[in-house]
Amino acid sequence: MFEQILDIHFDSDTGTPYWLDALKRKDLQRRDFQEINDLQLLGPMDVEAMRSRPITDFVPRSLHGCMAEMILAETGGTTGNPCRRVYLPEEFHAAFVAPWLQAVRRFHFPTHQKWLFVGPSGPHVIAQAARAFARATDSLEPFSIDCDVRWVKQQQPNSMGHMLYMDHLSSQALNIINQQEITVLFTTPPLLLVLAKQMTEKQRLQITGIHTGGMAQDSETSQQLARLFPAAVILPGYGNSLFGVTFESEQIMGEPSVFFVHDPSLHLHLLPLPKDKHEPPRLADTVPEGQRGRIMFHRFDRSFLLLNMLERDTAVRVMRDGEQGISNIEGLSFHQKKSGGVY
Repeated sequence: MFEQILDIHFDSDTGTPYWLDALKRKDLQRRDFQEINDLQLLGPMDVEAMRSRPITDFVPRSLHGCMAEMILAETGGTTGNPCRRVYLPEEFHAAFVAPWLQAVRRFHFPTHQKWLFVGPSGPHVIAQAARAFARATDSLEPFSIDCDVRWVKQQQPNSMGHMLYMDHLSSQALNIINQQEITVLFTTPPLLLVLAKQMTEKQRLQITGIHTGGMAQDSETSQQLARLFPAAVILPGYGNSLFGVTFESEQIMGEPSVFFVHDPSLHLHLLPLPKDKHEPPRLADTVPEGQRGRIMFHRFDRSFLLLNMLERDTAVRVMRDGEQGISNIEGLSFHQKKSGGVY
């Protein structure tokens, strides 16, 4: 996988403009990359380039004739201009749907249900994932309420604008819940808690499945949701528009979620925490088990190659049966944390 994907993107004739520029700038060639650790030679992925350069600069020239097949994804755009990428259909399935179906089977998530999705649509890939998740469980695509996370992030918590927008979202969602006998909910933990307070006990009891995403869900919130929705299988996920989604291998009440990667195209690493935003990342280092580190990932897809991509999140490294997982996800201290707001 590693070698084949680099061959595609680093090909001097049919490769990817962004990566060919990076190789030239660093005076590197394809033969300099024989193992994953060699990727540190490239330095961190240029986020500003992803925000400003044409999308085709990140797609191999050999695939420019296939753009009509691809799925476009944007990041949340709540801390600056969004980053964009594309997926071929089979890559989207591997990044989002395959991990979801593994979790569905592992935790016996209900199938043939009526879904409600409350979250961002438009350019955000999470809405496309919501439709794919529902259909993968033999359900109708979700009833949906659009949440403009870029707008709501500009509102101060508990401000008039914030409260009015939350009322706007919850009133629409409750209208659907009252009419459609909804049994599965997919939204962020804060939005779910707001909805729960306005749902009747009967409506909460008829919820058999919940998937949360968009921001971290701590163990206290998990316990609160379990009390509010006692009949529901609750599956929190960790992921984003750029690399897909990961799920737990097991759930232990009262313990933080631990997320594992079972996708050969995705590699998550935990780097030593920087002291401030000016400290260069130590790409060659990994924190030991039990310590917190900054999340960095590589994603190896034919359509789009992401290397040394630094996340705004940190996590604790967990080892189980020789497999690395990540837990206790928080924002970097010099970045806006995902624990606030609704997304």
